[in-house]
Amino acid sequence: MMSTKSRPSPAGAAPPPPPTTRKKLSYKDQRDYDMLPGRIEAIEAEMAEIETELSDGGLFTRDNARFQALTAKLDELRGEKAAAEDRWLTLAEEVEALQ
Repeated sequence: MMSTKSRPSPAGAAPPPPPTTRKKLSYKDQRDYDMLPGRIEAIEAEMAEIETELSDGGLFTRDNARFQALTAKLDELRGEKAAAEDRWLTLAEEVEALQ
C-alpha cells in the first residue's frame, strides 16, 4: 500500500511579496538631476566661447596647433553634453514615473 500523505498545495502557499517600488530617486540620482541642467549650461557656454574663437578665419593659418586643440576640445565637449543630456533625460523620465 502506498501512503498518501498530503503535501501543502501550491495554492495554499503565501503569494510572493509584491516588488518594491521606489518612491523617490536615490541621493546620487537626485543630486545629478538637480545639478545636470547647470552643468549642461556651463558646457554650452564653453562651447560658445570655443566656437567664437574658431570663427576667426585666420586662426588656422596663424596658430594651427591652437586651432587643432580647440577643435579637439569642442568635440570632447559635444560628447560630454550629449552624455549629460541623456543622463538628465533618463532621470527626468524616472521622476515622472514616480509621480
